[in-house]
Amino acid sequence: MIDFSGFSAYRTQLSATLPVAGKVTEFEVAGIYGRLYAPESTIEDILIVYHGGGVNSDAGYDILARQVSDGTAVAVCLVDIRGHGRSSGHKGKVSTPTHIWRDVDTVVGDMHATFPHARIHLLGHSSGGGMLINYFTRYTPTQKCNSMILIAPEFGPFAPAEIRKSTATPFASVNTWPFIVNALSLGWLSGDRFAITLHFPEEVLASNPQFVKHYSVNMANALTPRQPATQLALLPVPVTVLLAEKDELFDARLTETFLAACANQQLRCQIIANSHHLDCLFNALDLILQHLIAHG
Repeated sequence: MIDFSGFSAYRTQLSATLPVAGKVTEFEVAGIYGRLYAPESTIEDILIVYHGGGVNSDAGYDILARQVSDGTAVAVCLVDIRGHGRSSGHKGKVSTPTHIWRDVDTVVGDMHATFPHARIHLLGHSSGGGMLINYFTRYTPTQKCNSMILIAPEFGPFAPAEIRKSTATPFASVNTWPFIVNALSLGWLSGDRFAITLHFPEEVLASNPQFVKHYSVNMANALTPRQPATQLALLPVPVTVLLAEKDELFDARLTETFLAACANQQLRCQIIANSHHLDCLFNALDLILQHLIAHG
């Protein structure tokens, strides 16, 4: 089981010790909610962050934003994926998978317009990482991004079975027949039907009522790579994959081997020591900054 309680306690501890974010600006563009954490210095890089499955940008990502933007020239933009948090759309649903990927272009375009001289980097955590893999390989981006970071990415059910820990308690359960109908109909049928249940503990849902408990077929298809090995090989930008050493869902070493076999010369992999699927976000600062320096 994912350690939600340990994550929450660590988040509270870090929040009390980190400097208060000085320049935080909320924005909305085409129905997408975002929050920009700006550094005190001139902005040279912007890191656009996409959250994991069922949650939103309020689920601890502010800690990451405060860490990265403090004392650097990096602004951090936290985004609620459509159908999540404060972005528009029915919770857990989207009209088509393409709509989610097009939203990434919209946010990147808005950042380019506002900060024309800044470099843009994308970061996806868990299912947010799966969504960004799809963005680059199942969609044709219209905006330029300099690089990508994937933290504890969710590669989905089509990744090698051995990378998923056999002892792990599944976070999601799947009703397969709506996906079959959707595939056989070339996406015309069952896309709006809920087919994924996300198993948050009741105490987590009680304190986070905006968390999404169910995903439609279209939403799941937007966030889940269909051919992860092939898609990883095709990623067109420099990518750093950061794996949590003690991830409750995935074996970090076997995942590292899987990534190496994808043979993408622009992809490098590192392991975040002593970290789990959620709290790895708080322990990734040095590796994130190393990536930004390398691709700045």
